[in-house]
Amino acid sequence: MFGFWIIVFTVPWLVPTGARELVSLEFTALPLSVWATLAYLSIVTTAFTFLLLQYASMRLPAAKVLGYGYLTPSFVIVLEGLLGHGWAAPPVILGALVTAAGLIVMGVLKD
Repeated sequence: MFGFWIIVFTVPWLVPTGARELVSLEFTALPLSVWATLAYLSIVTTAFTFLLLQYASMRLPAAKVLGYGYLTPSFVIVLEGLLGHGWAAPPVILGALVTAAGLIVMGVLKD
């Protein structure tokens, strides 16, 4: 249910930014690799994340589960940089650091 409401309130913000490209895109001309990647990202990663959150929510306090969820983009930034795909722009890294600092202040990361 939580994921549904995230999508409901995120789509109105994301669609206008890419509406022009979406309308002009010929979906039938996309290669199978694009559809396979889209299926993987939408199904497999969503299911895996859901299972991890369910597992964590049964064993950790709610504040920690939520806090670790907020840290996911920071983990992606670090992983991409370490894999050699390039580091994020300084404002993005600063935002990730602010998020981590906020979670430290809240006490989510202690213990």
